[in-house]
Amino acid sequence: MKSQYDVIVVGAGIGGVICGAYTAAGGLSTALFEKAAVVGGRIQVDKTSPGFTGHEHWVAFGQGWGGGAWYRAAREVDADVRFYEVPEPCLYYRGTGMKRQIAPRCASASALTSYYESLFPTPLSPSTRKAFIKAFNYAALIPHEELWREPLSCTPFFDWKEKLSDDPTVIGFLATIAANSTQCNTDEAMQHLSVGGLLGALRFWWMSEAHCVAFKPNLVDGLVRPFTDAMARDGGELFLGTEVLEVIVENDRAKGVVVKTAAGDRREIRAGKVVVNANFTQIPSLFRTVPPEVQPAIDAYTALPLHDLTVYAELDRPVTAEPHPVSVADPKTGGNLLMIWSLSNAFSWNAPEGKQLIFATRVLPFDKAERERVSGTLKEEIDDIIDEVFPGYRGAVVTKNYASHFPLWQYQHTWYKKIPYRSTSVKDLFFVGDCVEPQQSMTVDAAASTGVFTGKAIRRLEGR
Repeated sequence: MKSQYDVIVVGAGIGGVICGAYTAAGGLSTALFEKAAVVGGRIQVDKTSPGFTGHEHWVAFGQGWGGGAWYRAAREVDADVRFYEVPEPCLYYRGTGMKRQIAPRCASASALTSYYESLFPTPLSPSTRKAFIKAFNYAALIPHEELWREPLSCTPFFDWKEKLSDDPTVIGFLATIAANSTQCNTDEAMQHLSVGGLLGALRFWWMSEAHCVAFKPNLVDGLVRPFTDAMARDGGELFLGTEVLEVIVENDRAKGVVVKTAAGDRREIRAGKVVVNANFTQIPSLFRTVPPEVQPAIDAYTALPLHDLTVYAELDRPVTAEPHPVSVADPKTGGNLLMIWSLSNAFSWNAPEGKQLIFATRVLPFDKAERERVSGTLKEEIDDIIDEVFPGYRGAVVTKNYASHFPLWQYQHTWYKKIPYRSTSVKDLFFVGDCVEPQQSMTVDAAASTGVFTGKAIRRLEGR
């Protein structure tokens, strides 16, 4: 470990490792510090029992526009990233007797409208069909980069929806898509999702401008680690088990960091640029004084009660051959009741041969009283829904492992303030990750896009 670097990156999440790979590839001496013993940040493998593997996040993530941010990054820094395309999602309207409806890859507004009509027995009126096509074409013409920056990234869809359509059927369908893409109810989707978040989900999942992919054996080894390897190949240094205690700020300029090494020693490491890759709750602990442009984003995040319940169910035998993720919708409201996926059907390496791993998740209601009411019965309801979608589930379950977290991937979709990639009050201080803008994609690919954007920005500033 040297005492001086051109760039220090704090945190080895996907945004941090990509940023570090770019700066190292540009010939800048780069140090990446991670307090954990492994890379990945919030992307961590959860080994539920011998032979089964699950994740705190889905095993498949978006490959976004133009191939995806991590895809472009892998190509540009020559990282050994290999991936597998996985099935598109499907909708299941609970209690209607309808079969699961696989979402087609629609090449036009008419195709998407025809798919919508296939979900319901009553055909659209000519005026509503025309309104659908007009709205879809309008949404499709917005450059995707504009979806993830102001004003669309910070405007509630509820306040903007009339610009898209005044037909309640059209707006209701968009709310359903948003709710089932983010596992919440339609009212919350309308109130809390940004224009960019809602239209991004529509275009990502249902207008087929992006795809879902998986990495083998998992996200950490298949996606994150190749970028740290590329960084090391180009001279960058990775320090695991090394906690950053403080970002050094002198005269309103980032000058380096104070670290605690794996041996317990405290050291001061200087740098020309400091990049922070941490979620909202971790950032305040890194500064004696939180930069003023960062605090409002932290306050907005802590005020938004995003919270989910996820189950990984280990089965002693297969009960379904369905490889698609199934979004279970409430036929009365269009809201999401559950997202279910037999992970071992789409990715056979997640369960031993002859067994099955089923994943199911739901974001709890934002209203505190409703959240408490739902929480009391949710585990039983999840079992009921899975058994309805995949009969035989209850009899095949051996073990259920529950997890709960605040899904930053959903926070990306909201209109609430995010952290600017470049500090406006502290020179030479940058940010990457889930909570940073601008972003140019969704889920893990969104965090990856911040690493691309910031890494390239630092190289430009350094003439590289």
